[in-house]
Amino acid sequence: MKPFLLFLCTLLLIVFTRTESKAQQHFEPTWDSLAKNPLPEWVKDAKFGVYTHWGIYSVPAHGGPDYIRNLYEGSRTDAKGVYSYHTKKYGPLQNFGYKDFIPLFTAPKFDANDWVGVMHDAGAKFGGICLVHHDSFLLWDSKVNRWNAGTMGPCRDIYGEIAKAVHQYDDMKLLATFHHGRSFGYATGGMRSDDITDTMRKTWDVFDPEFHDFYWNQWTGTASEFSDQWKAKISEVIDTYHPDMIWFDGLRTAMRGDHPREAYVLDVLAKYFNDASRNHQRVAICNKHGGEFNFPEDVGLKCYENGRDMPTDVGPWFLIDRAIAYPWSYVNDKRYRDGADYHVRSIVDVVSRGGIFLLSLTPKGDGSIPPEEREIMKNIGNWMKLNGEAIYGSRPWRIHAEGPTITRGLKRTNKGEEREQWDWRKEFTAQDIRFTQKDNILYAIALAWPDNGKLQIESLAEGCEEAIQSISLIGSNKQLKWEQSKKHLEITVPETPPGEYAFTLKIYTE
Repeated sequence: MKPFLLFLCTLLLIVFTRTESKAQQHFEPTWDSLAKNPLPEWVKDAKFGVYTHWGIYSVPAHGGPDYIRNLYEGSRTDAKGVYSYHTKKYGPLQNFGYKDFIPLFTAPKFDANDWVGVMHDAGAKFGGICLVHHDSFLLWDSKVNRWNAGTMGPCRDIYGEIAKAVHQYDDMKLLATFHHGRSFGYATGGMRSDDITDTMRKTWDVFDPEFHDFYWNQWTGTASEFSDQWKAKISEVIDTYHPDMIWFDGLRTAMRGDHPREAYVLDVLAKYFNDASRNHQRVAICNKHGGEFNFPEDVGLKCYENGRDMPTDVGPWFLIDRAIAYPWSYVNDKRYRDGADYHVRSIVDVVSRGGIFLLSLTPKGDGSIPPEEREIMKNIGNWMKLNGEAIYGSRPWRIHAEGPTITRGLKRTNKGEEREQWDWRKEFTAQDIRFTQKDNILYAIALAWPDNGKLQIESLAEGCEEAIQSISLIGSNKQLKWEQSKKHLEITVPETPPGEYAFTLKIYTE
């Protein structure tokens, strides 16, 4: 009996060790090792996320989140009219610099539960905020750097409150986005020493060594100290809040200047993956315009801002991010060019291609979400509640689309490479169909409602690969008549559409 028990214990130990080894994958601080982190299934299933661009720059509400750069470096050209706006409203720079907005950034109407509720009700399966933009002000209670929302401005742990609100929902993951990799020299931009007068050097706060750990430039700080801070800030967020996804804005150029050092970037990413592996947490990093702008292209989830500069062969998996309305942050007299229809059709198109869609809200300086954005989000949510089964957990079909409307345009880079720019501001027709699939169900989503009561799908004509068993229209209880011919599958639909924007046929196949 004893030998048998010894054998059994040894066998169980081997199985347990192998299971643990498999579950706890170890990553080295190299690009090759980091590229081996598989994209979590939850990312592939989630499809839709929401975050925010909100910070000190939301107080002046002019120009956008690059206010700090346009204020100092752009003072020579009055870029976006920021310098003239600032000096007229707040006074000359020697009296009121960018840092002086911090006491005004009290955010009395910020409510994390409300923000995350708006995201969740819109159908987002992951959400968060931009924790720090190029201005380097931190929206969490940091022990690493004094310029943070926990000790200044609102004196609240903004991201901590957001994280707590996200974790109230079992079907939501936590996102963190970092943009401070471009902060070193951002405020002063292309300024050279010859551009800086004695008056500027003596009276502008951006050149005051007292504020070197906020404005970060070559005249008051060092790239080495900035690099240390960059690493410490992200490590602090990982250790404190454990986000499920981290998104990074362009680091490649910054790494070339050692702000931050490439070794530090590798260390942070390896730490993130290894910590998550030990905690059995499946995490992802987002690689915006990988290659020349960020990490090597095979590391993380490929991301493309508003569908621009995309390779012609992009496929599963990738992410498209954009603002609900531009600029990226709230500004006075903001115009909302696009409604929920535009965003819904974008989501459908992106998902059909094997993509993820990330939308940014632009809250006001006081912390409130503009009513226009609430309305758009509510209407997106109404569509997702009805049609979400065709989106969440779906996978691309053998083709992603058919129809006459072209959303892809080609352009050449300065290196002669072809890149795509996607454009969803089109007049779509009922012939424009997008496809997704899940289990034995094919979803055909029409991007407009037919005037003649007929939806026709050429890809499902007689002789297609799929054996169609039944067809229904999501949101309608009417039995549909359908017929296959050599030209197309034709479905007779009700006179009144069930909902708005895009309309989903649920097709059961063998």
